[in-house]
Amino acid sequence: MNLNTVDLHKQLDKIKKKHPAPSIEDEIANILEQGSQTDQRILSSIEKGDANQLIDESKLDPNKIYSLDQIEKLCIKYRLRFLDSKHFKGEIPYEALVKVKEVEKELDMELGHFKIIAPKELFKLTDKDSDPILMLPLSKDRFYFIHKWGGEISSLRSILAFPMRNFMSMFWFLVALAILFSWAVPTPSFDVFIFLVVHSFIAICGMACMIVMSMRENFSNAEWDSKYLS
Repeated sequence: MNLNTVDLHKQLDKIKKKHPAPSIEDEIANILEQGSQTDQRILSSIEKGDANQLIDESKLDPNKIYSLDQIEKLCIKYRLRFLDSKHFKGEIPYEALVKVKEVEKELDMELGHFKIIAPKELFKLTDKDSDPILMLPLSKDRFYFIHKWGGEISSLRSILAFPMRNFMSMFWFLVALAILFSWAVPTPSFDVFIFLVVHSFIAICGMACMIVMSMRENFSNAEWDSKYLS
């Protein structure tokens, strides 16, 4: 045997025994652990984050960018709130975390500030409905759609929310109620009908004020972005 020669294969086997490579199971576990840490970081950002961030909007899908005015109209129409995600008390689904990771990959940065559109029952308000929307704040009062979860919101919500959109929507709703009530009551003349409409409207307004005040409700155009109960 030549002492100046070395069997590289045998040497490699010796090294392998002394320094075993991580098994495939270990590698998978490591990947899963890293993914779990990322998920936890994102979840923590949604629950607590409110940091300012500079975002390169050119990397985002322009079809998913919405203005504050557009969001306000949606919230008023369906009586929703648009608040920082840290006020949200509902459960954040895993699919939302996946979407956030996709956006982070597109932007090549970690995100720490989010907003959510949802019914007020799903927020922790100071003093639950469905269909929340997770949004990413951009510059100039614009927001990027990330993920929507829950069921589809009922089309009846817009109709039921109409009286509470603003003062004028409540006014016309009460006028319509007064006219319908007066129309259902037989009257001998048009003058009596008008008299009944006016007095019915006054009575209905009084009842509406008592009901709204007892429920501590406010118009949607005044509370759509408020973190307070009313």
